[in-house]
Amino acid sequence: MTTAVLNEKVELFKKSIDDIVAVLNNTDEAVLYIKPSEKEWSAMQIVSHILEAVEFWVADLEALLVVPGAKWGRNHEHVRRLAAVDESAVSRIKKDDAITALQNLVPKVEGALAKVKEEDLVKTAPSYNPNFDGKPLSFLVDHLIVGHVTGHYGQIVRHLEKVQ
Repeated sequence: MTTAVLNEKVELFKKSIDDIVAVLNNTDEAVLYIKPSEKEWSAMQIVSHILEAVEFWVADLEALLVVPGAKWGRNHEHVRRLAAVDESAVSRIKKDDAITALQNLVPKVEGALAKVKEEDLVKTAPSYNPNFDGKPLSFLVDHLIVGHVTGHYGQIVRHLEKVQ
């Protein structure tokens, strides 16, 4: 049963990545760096955030499989999270490189989820983020990896509609 559930999650993750890649492929590269407003990220900042966040959460997931119950997570002030959306850093990311990096997340997520067993999904652990404290491992998979990317796909589309 868990294999089927996790396979569904992998497929949803893949679809979200494919959807983001399609949007990037169909958007002029210069437009990807335009912010809809001073308080909103550009599409490429969102992509950079996705790349960094998925890497971070997959590493946390894999660590929790090795050391169940270890403290995990981060807050919005985490230095790598902030660096990933820094405008000067993002301006150096090329569209083709971003697409390749997004596509490379798929086997990484597949590999991590292949290690998860049904009994792992209900295990809980303390978190550095009080909002995530005591959440089961299924929360990390559902919300911070799969749902996170799905949500950001919609954000990219909305932001591009504003700037085009």
